[in-house]
Amino acid sequence: MYTPYFIARRLRKAPQKAFTKIVHRIGIVSVALGLATTIIAFLIMQGFQQNVEQKLNDLSGHLQVSKYALNRSDEETPLEQHRLHGLQRAFPSDIKSIQAFAHKVMLLKAAEDVEGIVCKGLDPVATHHHLSLYLTAGQFIDFKSQGYNQDILLSTQTANRLRVQVGDEVIAYVVQNPPRHRKLRVVGLYSTHIAELDEKLAFCDLRLIQRLNNWPENLAGGYEIFLHDLRKTRSTAEQLLTWLDYDLSVTTTAHKYAAIFDWLLIVRKNALIFTALILLVASSNLASIVLIQMMERTSMIGILKTLGASDGQIQRMMLWNNLYMVGQGVFWGNLMGLGLCALQQYSKLIPLNPTYYYIHYVPIAWNWGVVLGLNLLTLGVVNTVLLVSIAIIVRLRPIRAAQFR
Repeated sequence: MYTPYFIARRLRKAPQKAFTKIVHRIGIVSVALGLATTIIAFLIMQGFQQNVEQKLNDLSGHLQVSKYALNRSDEETPLEQHRLHGLQRAFPSDIKSIQAFAHKVMLLKAAEDVEGIVCKGLDPVATHHHLSLYLTAGQFIDFKSQGYNQDILLSTQTANRLRVQVGDEVIAYVVQNPPRHRKLRVVGLYSTHIAELDEKLAFCDLRLIQRLNNWPENLAGGYEIFLHDLRKTRSTAEQLLTWLDYDLSVTTTAHKYAAIFDWLLIVRKNALIFTALILLVASSNLASIVLIQMMERTSMIGILKTLGASDGQIQRMMLWNNLYMVGQGVFWGNLMGLGLCALQQYSKLIPLNPTYYYIHYVPIAWNWGVVLGLNLLTLGVVNTVLLVSIAIIVRLRPIRAAQFR
């Protein structure tokens, strides 16, 4: 049998003092808590990121194609439909769907209140199931009617400020030459809990905006592109720029909502710093535990060296002995971390204020690659600390180690 492993196994089975048992349990708890907290932190961080990105992509698509404009207006320069003809056939493996849209700045007037909004016209021939997920009251706009539809979908924030409900009518005033107005019916309310969107964005029929702008049916403000794989967003945007005409721009959702994505980047950096601190504390505890164990086994190390054991054999023996402790800590750390994440996902025990976090509860995003990476990182850091600590201890001379009491 492998000698270092045999001695390490006998050491684990030997009767231990109460203090030694406490030290051993402290080591297990340190590794378990360190791994559990890092797993929870990363799965929550990815949950926030996926939740917010999904909302932004549902409302704006992954890419937006529009004409270059020098002004910063919310309204776009009209774009002809034939300018994108054949785009989806040119990129069949990347582009999932293309939808026309247009924005129009309006003043909504209810009985006594007035509110300025940006109304987004939705493509009547496209499906909008992804937007229906955010309905809080009423129903989605019905695009089957002849001509343009005079329904509007407001956010709950806008509806509260206007003091209107589903079924009420509002008058939309458009400031242009000549000025125009339309009486619109509130058919539904939505909420994404992202204040930057809910405070000003409403939805209507694209044909309504075309009618207000005196555009024919083949004109739109721009086109939203939905992709099959989000990881190819940047590369697809670069390819589209070479395919499209020089006067058309391609904007990613990350660039359009840069402030929100910067916040997500800060959350990601905080998770990395948190993980580094946790691993540092756990490694320091393990180093202290190894030193305590070495002090208790100093005489045994001296005897083994006197009998001819090499430093490498003693080092491997102590490593095998401590790897058992680390293995227990990793097992319980995964059990606690994944168990608490599963409990939060299915029961939603921990609530959040959506005003600050864009969601009602702490989100969990399962990513087994991240879990495996955290396990390997924890094992790598912990084992490195063990090897360095043991290498320092086994340099004791045999005579001094055997005489140490």
